[in-house]
Amino acid sequence: MPQRTVQGLKKLIDVEQIFALIGTSGSSQLLAMLPIIDEQKIPAINHIAVNSAHFNPPHKTLFNIGATYCQQVSASMKHLVTSQKLQGSKFGLIFQEDDYGTDVKCGYEQALKELGLKSSIEVAYKRGAKDFSAEVLSVQRAGATFVLTGGIITETAAMLKEIAKNQMQAVRLAAHPSHLPAVLALAGPAADGVYVAEYVPPVTDTQTQGIGKLTALTYKYFSANEVKDMNRYSLTAYVGVQLLESALNACAKNLTRACVVEKLEQTNNFTSDGIMAPLTFGPNIRQSGTRPILLKANASAGKFERASEFLSSK
Repeated sequence: MPQRTVQGLKKLIDVEQIFALIGTSGSSQLLAMLPIIDEQKIPAINHIAVNSAHFNPPHKTLFNIGATYCQQVSASMKHLVTSQKLQGSKFGLIFQEDDYGTDVKCGYEQALKELGLKSSIEVAYKRGAKDFSAEVLSVQRAGATFVLTGGIITETAAMLKEIAKNQMQAVRLAAHPSHLPAVLALAGPAADGVYVAEYVPPVTDTQTQGIGKLTALTYKYFSANEVKDMNRYSLTAYVGVQLLESALNACAKNLTRACVVEKLEQTNNFTSDGIMAPLTFGPNIRQSGTRPILLKANASAGKFERASEFLSSK
């Protein structure tokens, strides 16, 4: 996959002669593209799968919007524990044995450390796993009353169904899946009440002004089925486009890559009508929008709802 991504980027540069880049795919794909982005000095906005390796050390022309899994899980878990007075809970984690799972585990352990609490159990599973009966049983036997389910879509749904099947009485927190409705569809009633660590509201939250605007534009230019396919990455991409557009307009007639990078670096408190927390960059600051938001599943209504405003990411 990373090799094909590099080939695709070379084609965009050599054949399509792109000026800038938005939406740099997954974490490993972006890491593979970075040498070319750096060499060509291409203004790039990453709004997908933000990883600390993308901005530490900072890359001059790459701007990352959104929190890492470690950042969003840590802040969301700390808020949930303190606001719900869950300090007396026994904490358990089920995580994927790869880079993604390592980042989720980082947030879990960081939150507990900062809260002065300890983990009761941490259980790893292999990528592609379908059956989580053993993992959930291990967490249950450890007496966990707070469980962080570190899956993506099918994994999260399978864990939630197993937890419900075992009649576990536990607060459940999930790292954000790429498609919230899919989790609800797969898990059904077992998803009810599960919290999700996120950094954008649910796409169904049309009370958020920015989401209302995007939804209206999508209905105007796309089919009803395409509107249904909107997900969290539709929101982050929209914010990325708005951010780039602001830099392009600021350069006006002096439209060069160097100018766009300069204007992006000067971004201060850029708002997206509530889709993300305000964005600010600066010299050697190449990540923003890290303040997460906590969501909660309402299975009977078939949607996720806000369970907090944007939280501090510190």
